[in-house]
Amino acid sequence: MTDNSSHVRKWHGRRPFSIDDEAIVDFLGITKGMSILDIGGADGYYSKRFATRGAAVTIIDAYDYDFKGLNGVGIKTILRDFCIFDGGNYDLVFMAHVYHDLVHSCKKKALENLSRVSSKCIANLDFTKDNFGFGPPISERLTKEEVVQDMRSIGFILERSMDLPFHYLQVFVRE
Repeated sequence: MTDNSSHVRKWHGRRPFSIDDEAIVDFLGITKGMSILDIGGADGYYSKRFATRGAAVTIIDAYDYDFKGLNGVGIKTILRDFCIFDGGNYDLVFMAHVYHDLVHSCKKKALENLSRVSSKCIANLDFTKDNFGFGPPISERLTKEEVVQDMRSIGFILERSMDLPFHYLQVFVRE
């Protein structure tokens, strides 16, 4: 995900939309002791919430948004592009507004990496293809069905999903 395009850099750390973040964490079933990899976790927006539930959280991002501060609150950080990531094994691999970028920059490698690092679940929170005036270009967004097909190709099936304003959240488990 070496893409430095304006839409990738523009939205990190800013949220022009409202999501019930606690409902997302509840829906994901975050529990004490879970190991979580937050791909493209940026400033740790969701990772901080996961950590307060007792999860062992690691962020991987191609950009350092305040990794020193995140390390200070117990969140491990990896400064690396997920397209070239080569390590780890996590109960949950979480992606918020990043999977569509991975698909457009390194789909095959991203899927291989997702399959390798996720021992149980993959969760994807992303924008719908509706035009509501913010977020990535509509042409770069993925439908829920496209994500289901991609995850199925690496042995994960849709366990549950949630529709949100402007977004969808999907949780996949190993077949």
